[in-house]
Amino acid sequence: MPLDPALSDLLGTMAASAAYVRPAGTDLAGARRSHEADASRFTPPDQRAAVADVRDTHIAGPAGPLPVRIYRPLSPATPLPTIVWYHGGGWTTGSLETGDIVARALCSGTPAVVVSVAYRLGPEHPWPAATEDATAALQWIAARAGELGGDPKRIAAGGDSAGGNLAAVMAHLARDSGPHLTAQILLYPVLDLDLDRSDRYPSLRDNADGYYVTRDELRWCVRNYLPAGTDPADPRISPARRPDLTGLPATVLAVAEYDPLRDQGTAYAGALRAASVPVTLHPGLGLIHGCFDMLGVTAAARDEIDRVLRSVREALANEDKER
Repeated sequence: MPLDPALSDLLGTMAASAAYVRPAGTDLAGARRSHEADASRFTPPDQRAAVADVRDTHIAGPAGPLPVRIYRPLSPATPLPTIVWYHGGGWTTGSLETGDIVARALCSGTPAVVVSVAYRLGPEHPWPAATEDATAALQWIAARAGELGGDPKRIAAGGDSAGGNLAAVMAHLARDSGPHLTAQILLYPVLDLDLDRSDRYPSLRDNADGYYVTRDELRWCVRNYLPAGTDPADPRISPARRPDLTGLPATVLAVAEYDPLRDQGTAYAGALRAASVPVTLHPGLGLIHGCFDMLGVTAAARDEIDRVLRSVREALANEDKER
């Protein structure tokens, strides 16, 4: 399918405007400022989903207080499913603010209690800092889901891009040692950090440049995330390299047609199905990496996230019916 015209126009505007700065054109602080600015421009606060309540707080993390943001939906139904949300940004940029767009969409559209987690970022805090924070947050939320207005038996872990990587890692850890997860929600996730495997994932080559996030930018993110000498194919880092996928929770996985990471996601969906894990795959036709931050720009992304939300509702409802 051709690239969505609204996204094509956006990419043209970005290429022609000095206001849009990509990581390769700035330093670390500039890349972080750019991510924050892009999120605000793509979907301004007044265009985001309405929720009943948003509260920022801190929980005990492995390296000190860990910021989280708790969203409650307008729906009066109780108890609600709970979604632990990990924002994207290549483990290097992003925040509770950039994660706000999709967190609100999930809270309103599921509906669910959503807890968004501001895990530590690289290169200041390389792996495994982010996974340690993600684990601490998941355990804290699972222990307090009822207090938060959620159903302790319906918890999902989700994230976009690098946050999708963390959510997939959490699904494996939860399968092996708890808490029980009903679903994982993976939006254009990074599932294999060995980005030189075009033989395995042709989209790394075919979509390497020109579609917002480039292959070189992904490599930059991995360099910031992993300590020198770390094997990016380590299964603790790259969930796609896990030899055993059985017993993982129902999975909602969304890719984007013009994303370097597309084939990682489709391959992982196929591997999960082969392991008898229920999977709903959304192909993101005409879309690019990060499209769900661009809901204010493109109707195609709004339509796709509506389909994703429908799948999330079904995954969480199925657990409720089985009890």
